[in-house]
Amino acid sequence: MYVNFAPAVSRDALKAMRQTIRSWHLQLKCDKSLADLSAMFNPILRGWHQYYGRFYQSAMSAVWRHLNAYLTRWMMRKYKQLARHKTRAGHALGRLARKFPHAFWHWKLGCLPKAG
Repeated sequence: MYVNFAPAVSRDALKAMRQTIRSWHLQLKCDKSLADLSAMFNPILRGWHQYYGRFYQSAMSAVWRHLNAYLTRWMMRKYKQLARHKTRAGHALGRLARKFPHAFWHWKLGCLPKAG
C-alpha cells in the first residue's frame, strides 16, 4: 500500500514546461520590450502556478529559475553591452525585476533573479 503522496508537479510536467519555455525563443527577439514579453507570457505562467503550484509552490521554483535564465539570455541579445557577460546580464535582470516586480507572474511570487 502506497501512502506517501505529495501533490506536486510531476517530472514529466516540469520537463514539458521547460520545453515550452524553450519554444519561446522565437518570441524572445531583441525588438520586444519587457512589457511585450510580460503580456505574452503572464497568462501561461499564471495558469501553471494556479494548476501545478496550488499545493506545493516550491516545486515550481525550478521552472521559475529556468525562465529567469531565459530572460537573462534575452537581455544579453537585446543589449549589446551585456553580450558575452552572463553575470552582468543576470544582475541587470535582477535590477529590472526589483524596479518592476509585477512585470512577470513569478516575480510577483518572489522568485526574483539576483541583483548586483
